[in-house]
This record gives sequence, structure tokens and C-alpha cells, in this order.
Amino acid sequence: MTPKTPKRPAKAKKPALRHPVPPGLGKAGTALWTRIVADLDEGWRFDERELHILAESCLTADTLAKLEEAIDADGVTTTGSRGQVVVNPAITESRQARALILRLLSSLELTDPADKAASGTPHQARARRAAEARWNRDKRRSIADG
Repeated sequence: MTPKTPKRPAKAKKPALRHPVPPGLGKAGTALWTRIVADLDEGWRFDERELHILAESCLTADTLAKLEEAIDADGVTTTGSRGQVVVNPAITESRQARALILRLLSSLELTDPADKAASGTPHQARARRAAEARWNRDKRRSIADG
């Protein structure tokens, strides 16, 4: 009689993403795409403009990961053209990449689909949010003034 081998637990199948990961993304970009798309509530879908913005954000995340690897390998300083110690240029580029990712992701319209339908256009949604921010600021001021 042969000894029984324990059965391996079946791997939990990952749910299919509403928007599949585009080809060509690296590890960091794929992770960013998956986190954002997996967090979308039921009924939310990105339009083509938003998918393009998300893809650019993910490509920039891949670039940022490579820059961070270069900083880890080369250090935060390097030798300049005249032998002087200078800041590694990858640090500046990584800061710019982070800023770009933030700008791109903030331009995604991650609002409730019902609100988005009521707004009509992205411009109207931005205007509505700005008006709400002003109203909340004025309300806080009036409460503080007593």
C-alpha cells in the first residue's frame, strides 16, 4: 500500500478584473492597476480616457520602480563632471515620477456613478466639487466665528 500524500488546498481563484491589465506593464504597474481596478465598486467602469490615464500612471510606476532600484544600487550621491559630489539624478527623476503619478491619478473621475451621471461632464463634476469645498470652508468659518 502506498502512503497517501496530503492534498494541497486548491488555490483561490482571483476574481476577473473589470478592466484587464494591459500588456507591457511591469510588476509595479501591474500592482497599481490591480489595486485600483479591484477597488472599483459594482457598476463602476472606466471610459477610454480614464483607462489611458490609468495605463500612463502604471507605466510611470514601473519607471519609478526602476529609478528606485538605480538609487539603491548607486546611492544618493554620485560624482559630477568635475569630480564633485552631486545628488544622484535618479532622485530628481523619481520625485518627478511620483508627482506625475499623483497628477494622473487625481485626474481620474473616481466619483459615484450616480453623481457622475448628474454632473454631465468632468468639468461640471470638478466645478461641483469646488463649490462644495467653498461651501464647507465657509461653513467651518461661520462655526468658528460663533
